[in-house]
Amino acid sequence: MRPGRARGSRQNEVTVIPLATPSAVYDQWMATRFTIGSDWLASNPPALSSLTETLARVAERTLSGEDFRHAAREFLGEFPLRVDDSARSAAISERPAPTGDPRHDAYLGALAEHIATLYGIERPAWSVEPDRFLDTWWFVSDVPGFRAISIAQAPAAFVKHGVFLPERSLHRV
Repeated sequence: MRPGRARGSRQNEVTVIPLATPSAVYDQWMATRFTIGSDWLASNPPALSSLTETLARVAERTLSGEDFRHAAREFLGEFPLRVDDSARSAAISERPAPTGDPRHDAYLGALAEHIATLYGIERPAWSVEPDRFLDTWWFVSDVPGFRAISIAQAPAAFVKHGVFLPERSLHRV
């Protein structure tokens, strides 16, 4: 008898843990919903008509010469203010025009898929079009050590699209 093993126990016994739903597991283990950094703003959200940032608008702004990262950060900063599923869907449903940079197109597809999974809303069909995936991985930052952190912490939707960044990079403070 091997040390640490009780008589009659099975060597190849496997414990199966039932999973509620894929999105519940995704929420708990891979990512957290976006939050509003201000208690006052959370309890007094702006009118829906004042929320203008969408993924399609990120692409438009990029095409007009604005820095992609700046436009994406503004989208991520505004998104938590969308307090219902119809407003959230509206922010991701329209297909963004190609930005001219396959990395940015993949990022937008990954972000749409990530948001849809986090909030349990319908994933836009455009987010899984072939031009929304990279053939070569893209690490969003060139900072030393960033690759290891990105590989360990990138949300599943981003990994699937070939884009690597820590999940916390999607949150605004």
